[in-house]
Amino acid sequence: MNLDEKALIFLDSFEFLTYQKKENICRLFDNLGDILNKEKFSKKKTEILKAISEEEYVNILKYLSVECADRIIEYNLKHGVNMITRVSDNYSEYLINIDTPPFVLYYMGDINLINTFCLSIVGTRKPTPYGVSVAEKFTRDLVKYDVTIISGLAYGIDSVAHNTTLDEGGKTIAVVAGGLDNIYPQSNMNLAKRIVENGGLVLSEHRLKIKPESYMFPIRNRIIAGLSRGVLVVEASIKSGTMHTKNFALDYQREVFAVPGSIFSEASSGTNKMITESNAKLVSNVDEILEEFSYIEFKEKEPESLLSSEEEAVINLLKEGEKSFQEIVEKVGLETSKLNTLLTKLAIRGIIKKHAGNVYFLIK
Repeated sequence: MNLDEKALIFLDSFEFLTYQKKENICRLFDNLGDILNKEKFSKKKTEILKAISEEEYVNILKYLSVECADRIIEYNLKHGVNMITRVSDNYSEYLINIDTPPFVLYYMGDINLINTFCLSIVGTRKPTPYGVSVAEKFTRDLVKYDVTIISGLAYGIDSVAHNTTLDEGGKTIAVVAGGLDNIYPQSNMNLAKRIVENGGLVLSEHRLKIKPESYMFPIRNRIIAGLSRGVLVVEASIKSGTMHTKNFALDYQREVFAVPGSIFSEASSGTNKMITESNAKLVSNVDEILEEFSYIEFKEKEPESLLSSEEEAVINLLKEGEKSFQEIVEKVGLETSKLNTLLTKLAIRGIIKKHAGNVYFLIK
């Protein structure tokens, strides 16, 4: 990690430095790494004090050193958290061009996903069965084309998008509001872990120990929109926080798509209004989304490449020959209920078939 990156990580460690204060300090230095040099930093005191208070200046100067920046980096790495900054080579070209690109992204998982073709799927935290089905279908169909799915790890549509992506063997990015040790809701801690374990990415612009506050969620949504080529809204009321994501997407000139819903459903009031006001393109299938990106050649992945590790284990076992349900349980080691669900999905996808007597075999 170079000095410029370390300087941004150092500045980001001070809670009293707002985004604008950090921005104003950075603008004073041609080489950001000079921020970590006490002599060069002190020479800019007059200009710096136009951006921050005397007390804040003294506080920064007290800790200012490359060694302090290194300790911050080591602390994060010790807790399994990596970092990139907006001057890092692998920072997203789409995110860097928004009005307020995060100075630092703290992450767990595969950071390279931010530079793949990403679409976000967002919506209400209290979806109807219709909304769940729509989110599942669009997610499944997008994963077939190797699209990375982004969402916010919240209840409802967010969780459906993440879980369905993982079930289909795809890659997903979760953008959270607080520090990575303060996942909200806490009940989605296991989902965050599952995302990372399956080659996905969980990230935040907030360092460890920062608890998510209500104001952070709308701000977080600018990152979801910024990383995405387009945003798909599935069920959102007029007052939904999802509307912030939609507004950011429009500001950043991203494509916005919406799935229409019942006029009698409050959960669809926002999406329906987006369509009638021409803020979003009405879509009923994935082809209508992909055609907006005609400059990209999308190739459908082979079905087997979409398998999860558990599905691959079952299929590899069945390659030896047909097996009873009990044999699969013993060999693969899954819980009965989970295996039932997995086998049903493989059967629906036309990969396996069931004989009488609860015996399974490969179709191809």
